[in-house]
Amino acid sequence: MTGDKTNAYGAKPAPAEPMNDLRLRAARKRLLESSGQEDAIEAVREIVANFLGSEEMGLFRVDRRTAKFQVFWSFGSDLEDYDLPQAMGDAGLQRVMRGECHVEFGVRDGADAMGKAQAFVPISVAHQTIAVLAILRLLPQKAGFDRSDMDLLKLLSDEAAQPLFGSTGHATGTEGSGIRA
Repeated sequence: MTGDKTNAYGAKPAPAEPMNDLRLRAARKRLLESSGQEDAIEAVREIVANFLGSEEMGLFRVDRRTAKFQVFWSFGSDLEDYDLPQAMGDAGLQRVMRGECHVEFGVRDGADAMGKAQAFVPISVAHQTIAVLAILRLLPQKAGFDRSDMDLLKLLSDEAAQPLFGSTGHATGTEGSGIRA
């Protein structure tokens, strides 16, 4: 016995970096192959659910004229009355509007239960945040976000705007419709 770790079939697990590269390539491919806005929304949902382990999320459009956020789409929760700026806090809001992801890892309370981890991902066109993807709750078996998840959040931030909103950042067909799955 050599001491190498193998799975039940005798195969060695793939190293973490190549697995992260595979996830990133698969996510990028799914976004790029989207055929229209609804398919792009479904691509984002699939990426968040399958790679990040969340089935509660929403996409909020930024209205720069009124400095408000409008629910554009949600999955797993009705977010019509969700206060996105309050959820992010002032520091998180500033980070997201600068184009940086804001992640809260959750904290343990007195009962030793894990608080919910959440992420707020800016969706940008020409270095301007036009929308925010809010990932609000991870599945129970996932304790928090790791380094490879951060890479995936960055990919969504950098590359989701074009499939979702086109090159100008304007929604087509479903703007303001409040799509919910």
